[in-house]
Amino acid sequence: MADAVALHQAPGGDGEAVLIAHDWGATAAWGATALEPQRWRRVVIANVPPLQIFGQIAFRYDQLKRSFYFWFFQMSIAESIVGANDLAFIDGLWADWSPGYDATYDVARVKECLRDPANLRAAMGYYHAFFDPARFGSPEWTEEQGAAWGRPTPQPTLYLHGTDDGCIALDANAAAELRAFLSPDSQVERIAGVGHFLLVERSQEVNDRILRFLRS
Repeated sequence: MADAVALHQAPGGDGEAVLIAHDWGATAAWGATALEPQRWRRVVIANVPPLQIFGQIAFRYDQLKRSFYFWFFQMSIAESIVGANDLAFIDGLWADWSPGYDATYDVARVKECLRDPANLRAAMGYYHAFFDPARFGSPEWTEEQGAAWGRPTPQPTLYLHGTDDGCIALDANAAAELRAFLSPDSQVERIAGVGHFLLVERSQEVNDRILRFLRS
């Protein structure tokens, strides 16, 4: 949250700024827009709903299967397994999360970033901190996280989510609850036939949807 605010402040951003975020960035954006709402005119967030909605689906059986890597990454052996065979684990995650999409180009770029063991360790560190089995889902954790990224966005917000997202399952009911959670003039759009990485899977369509929202 503080990083997002600082990135707005550093170049002298004003209240006309637009914040666009995806996945891990989404958790920061939900918090940043509520922390200092005067900085953002409109907000676009994709593929990770706010804590209230995420909490409703996180412990469903179908979502627990999708989230297996949360818990696998807690194991001491996980780093060596993920890094083995030219990071073949990443190929599997992409195929699960964005089924049917040819991610050859994208996965190659991801692997360039993660081949350095220090980078891989840092990336997996997010999961060690956020999904600590001893705390995840506890009342204390829920209160702490709710204060950070569980408040409604005061700005008009566009939320996008692919119907084929193999990472987080946001069905029509959850999407309706999310719409009720957001500020007036907000929109929730489930994009048919697209997976978790919708920003690269259908970049033109997603860009068009964002631009229409910003102009409306």
